[in-house]
Amino acid sequence: MTEPSTRFTFTDADRALVVAEATRRQTVNESAGIQGRNGAAAGGSEALQLHLYGAAGELAVASLLGMRESVFGQTRAKPGSSDLPGGIDVKTRSRHWHDLIVQADESPDKRFVLVTIENRATLVHGWCFGSDAMKDEYWSDPAGGRPAYFVPKSILQPLETLNRERLRP
Repeated sequence: MTEPSTRFTFTDADRALVVAEATRRQTVNESAGIQGRNGAAAGGSEALQLHLYGAAGELAVASLLGMRESVFGQTRAKPGSSDLPGGIDVKTRSRHWHDLIVQADESPDKRFVLVTIENRATLVHGWCFGSDAMKDEYWSDPAGGRPAYFVPKSILQPLETLNRERLRP
């Protein structure tokens, strides 16, 4: 069972960095005609909001793990890539009660971190390997037409253990 979530507070500089990165991602995706993943919005304010959540979650995790120098290193989304070194993928959701989502085509070797942002509060809930997430019991399609693994927070490991784990071969 996971430890209590870790709260992350953004500085004004952090917020500016997140907005700049989200705007950059949106501009690149729209100019390249890149479609949203798994039926997500590809353009406009809804897509920008998804980029804001994603960039904010990545910055929070990178900051807590002492990896800020590695955040936003990827200039274009590539299938199979990770958000941070060590095969770390950050999944950011808009409600604190939401579970971790892992797509069926992800690598079982990746490390997935759940971050939620709601009412300006950012919580980092924990992490698990893809292999721990990709179990039949977590497979679901609550939105209809967008099935994935929905992993409960109760199986996530505390973020502090990821520092040691990410160094494992």
